[in-house]
Amino acid sequence: MYDIERQRKILDILKDNKSHSVYELSDQLYASAATVRRDLTKMEQKGLITRTFGAVMLNPNPTNRESAFELREKINVVEKRSLCQKAVTFLHDNISVFIDSSTTLLHIVPFLNSFKNVTIITNGLFIANEIIAHTSCNLMLCGGQVQANTNSILGPKAISDIRNFHADLALISCGGFDLDYGFSESTIDSAEIKKTMCANSDKAIVLADESKYGKKILYRSTTLSDIDVLITPFKFNETEQAKLDKFNITVIH
Repeated sequence: MYDIERQRKILDILKDNKSHSVYELSDQLYASAATVRRDLTKMEQKGLITRTFGAVMLNPNPTNRESAFELREKINVVEKRSLCQKAVTFLHDNISVFIDSSTTLLHIVPFLNSFKNVTIITNGLFIANEIIAHTSCNLMLCGGQVQANTNSILGPKAISDIRNFHADLALISCGGFDLDYGFSESTIDSAEIKKTMCANSDKAIVLADESKYGKKILYRSTTLSDIDVLITPFKFNETEQAKLDKFNITVIH
């Protein structure tokens, strides 16, 4: 079994939110304790797990850091695919698109080959690899500091690179959104990347699953005035819809 397969199985075992010993994991994985310890060391470095006194459990994901890509990738998969399927209606031939490094936008990759001469600008390493492997799109990958636990390129260099591009469309996700506070992220680097993508595009589209509504996370990325389209399954009441209408935001359910 490859390391990544074993580590995914460890995540599956730990989803019951209970702590497990190295030896319990070893028995379930049919692997030596030494092998499991090596996997746990790598997973801890990525922020996936926490180890205390011989036991291991999922990282409780404190609000000042992003949860690891491998963990977020498995959450709300069906809803993320549905959001991307709706976002595809804004694509066409000969288009340039900013795509953030989120697990949500990862699901748009299978749709990209429906269009010709598409240029993608992204800060996502995993998304970039998927685009290279499965599409004929032109790909621009920004430079900067690699953040392993989110498979992202972040920091001042990444923001500077994105500012040098102009795109027809920006497709971004969010950590949380509130109709007064706006859209927000758990790290300032991620928030600044998304803010810059929206500012440097003709049309900014946010994809947000229902779990994101009502959350105000640490760093605001964009306000309602910064976006043009919100794709979400959340149904707003009349008062909430009026706030969106004030900024001429198109809402797609």
